[in-house]
Amino acid sequence: MEKIQNRGTSIDRRTGSNRRRAHHPDYSIKGGVERRDFKERRAGKERRQDWVEADEWVSVFVGE
Repeated sequence: MEKIQNRGTSIDRRTGSNRRRAHHPDYSIKGGVERRDFKERRAGKERRQDWVEADEWVSVFVGE
């Protein structure tokens, strides 16, 4: 049986070090600026049939 590799890990398999950069929790609390470029990818309307968007994050099924 083949061994399944976990490709989602943050540990670099060559060096064994953690590739993720830790951010200090005080950064946001003290007014730190979000540096990531965020663009909303959703279309803004519910694409599923018989569903209606009730809120920004909530949809409600209205079909039979």
